Amino acid sequence: MIVFAATGTFLSFFHQGSLGGMFGVLYARPFAYRAGIVIWPWTFFLFILSAIASGPSFTTLMVMLTEKASGRKLTTHKVKMLMGKISAYLLSFYLVLKIADTLYWANVSLPKMGVTFADLYAGGPYGTYLVWLELGLFGVVPALLLLQRRVRESYGFLALAMVLNCCGAVMNRFVFTIQPLAIPVLPFEKFVGYLPSWQEWGISAGVIGYGLLVFSLAYRYLPVFPQEVELNKS
Repeated sequence: MIVFAATGTFLSFFHQGSLGGMFGVLYARPFAYRAGIVIWPWTFFLFILSAIASGPSFTTLMVMLTEKASGRKLTTHKVKMLMGKISAYLLSFYLVLKIADTLYWANVSLPKMGVTFADLYAGGPYGTYLVWLELGLFGVVPALLLLQRRVRESYGFLALAMVLNCCGAVMNRFVFTIQPLAIPVLPFEKFVGYLPSWQEWGISAGVIGYGLLVFSLAYRYLPVFPQEVELNKS
């Protein structure tokens, strides 16, 4: 178990970091470029932090969905509340650094490269509403909700806050990796939007299906939830 946990953590750590780091050093794409430490842009660390902040929420949501699908209690609500509390503190810490990075990028980094924050939203379907969605609805709102004990005590509100938290991580990846590639940076370039093809949707569905299969087999044959037997004795 220790070997698998360490391997998963190592691979996830560098997967998230490399995604943020790659786009963060693209000089030709000023809307994604960031300053940083030596060769690592701030986004290398921010991507890792956002994944860590949404990880407990995603894990808890998977447990909740498994409970609904199996009709069995897998863990106590007290454990779910603890995971929500951990996610709240991690998300709050990430948001402080993320907002600071966004302000510095918009007011210092972009002007140095001859562009403005408004240029990022000059064409196409991408508007400033994406910023409010990422940092507001999917950032500050779930952080404030999860920080409140009475919200964590409610099964429904806890799940809602965790869903918003996970949506924030997804929105961050979209805004940072898809949107900057669509904005033209040369006079002869045109705006190029992106919509996944059915083949890409199929591949994504296959990956998700494979993950669900592995998770279901682990639930069936491995003692993943030690509290399950005790909670379902009656």
